[in-house]
Amino acid sequence: MATARAGVLRSPVYIVDGVRTTIGKFGRSLKDFKAVDLAALTIRELLERAGVDPNYIELAVYGHVIRAGTHMNTAKQAALKAGLRSDLEGFNVDMVCASGMASVVKASLLIDAGMYSLALAGGMESMSNAPFIAPPSIRWGVRLLYQGALEMKDAMVSDGLYDPLNQLVMGQEADETAWEYGAQREELDWIAYESNMRAARAWERGHMQKYTIPVKAGGAVVLDYDEGIRPDTTVERLSKLPPVFTPKGPHTAGNSSQISDGAVSLLVAGEEAVREMGLKPKARIVGWGYAGVDPRRFPVAPVHAVRALLKKLGWRVEDVDYWENNEAFAVNSLIMNRELGVPYERLNVVGGSIAVGHPLGSTGARLILQLVYTLEENGARRGVASICHGLGGAAAVAIERV
Repeated sequence: MATARAGVLRSPVYIVDGVRTTIGKFGRSLKDFKAVDLAALTIRELLERAGVDPNYIELAVYGHVIRAGTHMNTAKQAALKAGLRSDLEGFNVDMVCASGMASVVKASLLIDAGMYSLALAGGMESMSNAPFIAPPSIRWGVRLLYQGALEMKDAMVSDGLYDPLNQLVMGQEADETAWEYGAQREELDWIAYESNMRAARAWERGHMQKYTIPVKAGGAVVLDYDEGIRPDTTVERLSKLPPVFTPKGPHTAGNSSQISDGAVSLLVAGEEAVREMGLKPKARIVGWGYAGVDPRRFPVAPVHAVRALLKKLGWRVEDVDYWENNEAFAVNSLIMNRELGVPYERLNVVGGSIAVGHPLGSTGARLILQLVYTLEENGARRGVASICHGLGGAAAVAIERV
C-alpha cells in the first residue's frame, strides 16, 4: 500500500542559483569539518555569486539528519557563521534522506504564503563527525556493570541508516526490494558503473565546477573533487565485490551509495524579490509530491511521489526532459526505469550518490541543484528530482528552466 499527495504553488517561486561543496568520503578529507562549517562555505559563495547582500536574506531552512552533538538549530548556526544578520530566522528539517529536498519545498511554501521573499534552503551532513551515544543510564549512574549495560550506539546508524521498527538497516531492506523486483546483479552493477563514468565525465568537461566549490582551510585547498568517484572502475570489477547487507545481496559497496560529508545551498526567491532586486533566476519551482509506503519497501516510494506530482501538473513522463532520482542503492534506478519508464539515458545523467556520495541531509537539495544545471547545459525545459527516505517515504520536486 502507498499514499501520495502533490501540491503546486499559487505564485511563482524561483531558484536563483545554488552551490555545493565537493563531497568527501567517510573519514577522509573532510572529516575535520563540521556540517555547519561546510554549509557556511556554500552560503558565502552563493550570495557572492548571486550578488545579494547577506542582510536581505530572511530565512534559512536546512536539512540535517545526524544532529546529535551538533548544538541547536544548525541552519541558523551556518547562516550566522556565513556572516548573515543575527535576527535571521532559521530551522532544520529532518525527513531523513529527503531532508534537503523537503527544505526547498518548505522555503518555497513560506515564500508563497507571503511570509518571506528571499530564503536560503539546502542541506548539510558530516557523517564522519557522527558521535557515539551512551545509554540513558549514564545520566543516573550505573551501579552494576553487567554485560551490555554501557553499550554504545553509533548515531550515524541509529539516526540515519536503521529502521527501528523492523530492526533492519536500509541495505537489508533494499536487498529485499531487489528480490521483489527480480533485480539482476548485472544490471545493478551496470547502473553503478554508469554512475561513476557519468560523474567522472561531468568533472572532465567542467560541468560540476559550475556549481561545486572546493573546500579550503587556511587558504589551502583540502578537497577540489568529489572524493568517492571511481573513474577507473569496470563492470567486471564491480561484479567481484561481495554482498554487504545480506548473504545473497545483490547490493555491494560498489552499487550502493557512499557514506559521505558535504553541504548544499540554494537561493530561493519570490517574484517580488526577483523583480525588485534584479535577480536572474535559473529555474522555477513548479510543484512537489510526497509519498509514504511500507518501511521495508522504501526504494519504491519515489515512484508514488512522482506519479502524484505528474498527475497534479498534467505532465507525462515524456514531457520531462531530465530526471534525478537518488541512488541510495542501484535498485532505485532500476525501479524508476521499470515502473515509470524513465529512460536510463535521461536519468542521473551526471552521476549520482553511488559515485559522488550521499551526505544524508544534503542530497535532496543536491539533486535539485544538479537538475537545474543539467537543464541549463542541455537547453532543456523540464525536470523532476526525487528521493526516497528511511521508514518508507519519498519526496519529488518539479522545476522548469526560466
